[in-house]
Amino acid sequence: MKKNYCSSTILGVETSCDDTSIAILSHGKIIRNEVITNNKLHVRYGGIVPEIAARNHASAIIKCFFSVIDGTTTKLSNIDYVAYTYKPGLAGSLHVGKIFSKTLSFLIGKPIIKIDHMLAHAFSFSINKGFGIIKFPFICLNASGGNTMIYLFNSFSEYTILNSTSDDAVGECLDKIGRILNLPYPGGLSIDKIYDERKANLKLINHYSPAFKFSFSGLKTFVFNYVNSLRMKNKKIDSVIIGSSVLRWCIDELIKKIIYYSKIYKVKTIVIGGGVSSCKLLRTKIKEIKCNITLAEKQYCNDNAAMVANLAYLFINNGISV
Repeated sequence: MKKNYCSSTILGVETSCDDTSIAILSHGKIIRNEVITNNKLHVRYGGIVPEIAARNHASAIIKCFFSVIDGTTTKLSNIDYVAYTYKPGLAGSLHVGKIFSKTLSFLIGKPIIKIDHMLAHAFSFSINKGFGIIKFPFICLNASGGNTMIYLFNSFSEYTILNSTSDDAVGECLDKIGRILNLPYPGGLSIDKIYDERKANLKLINHYSPAFKFSFSGLKTFVFNYVNSLRMKNKKIDSVIIGSSVLRWCIDELIKKIIYYSKIYKVKTIVIGGGVSSCKLLRTKIKEIKCNITLAEKQYCNDNAAMVANLAYLFINNGISV
């Protein structure tokens, strides 16, 4: 028998880091997803300053909200649930989203749903694609600026974290290396843009055993020391060679671990999410794995409220207590 799914209208709120986002999902589809990016505020510092990020959320979230409401036919009375990211993230940024969401929930008299940011990324591949695309069990790589994790999902509520970073996340590592190479902020995106397979030939540190936890601080330190030694000797710093070699090392490290866990747990479906999942090289290399590969659409890789509303919808329709 075909299951009848709830056709709730859900307003999602995402403020875990520096981007402010609000989305509306209705009948299982995203009808509006607004993201206010704040990269220009952080360029001068070469990275995200938590206090600045939180203050900007406070000034941007109302603007973002009205942009979403005015851009659809949805009325406040049509909203059935308010879902917001409650962890993990920058404390001040998360607080802005929580206060906004709880206030809105109280004013319109509708229930509130707390959403784990990483789980939202994990299921972002299913946005606008319906329940049929979700095939358990599956292994998920969540790779971003703040986290690098591999999950094994047996159901919406039954999952295991198989691996996580012991120090820097892969996105953080790439951003910091991009900064020392004087590439435009954010550094990871700049490295992705200049990647040249033919020049990814710089000898870096050895790869770790696939069974070890993710670790990218050693690579970062090696590159920092290498670049500083070139500067002290007044030698040319080739950002393309260094950046391409670093990106290739990082992607190889991710792929090796994905293959390792897929074989151990005999899982044939692999999905990826998080900001780093928009990387062209990662999206190319992961398709070479002989498994069923499902990728999040690029517009839903970076932090966004669509994935928050989407996960709330999945939870509601599968009886997951939130």
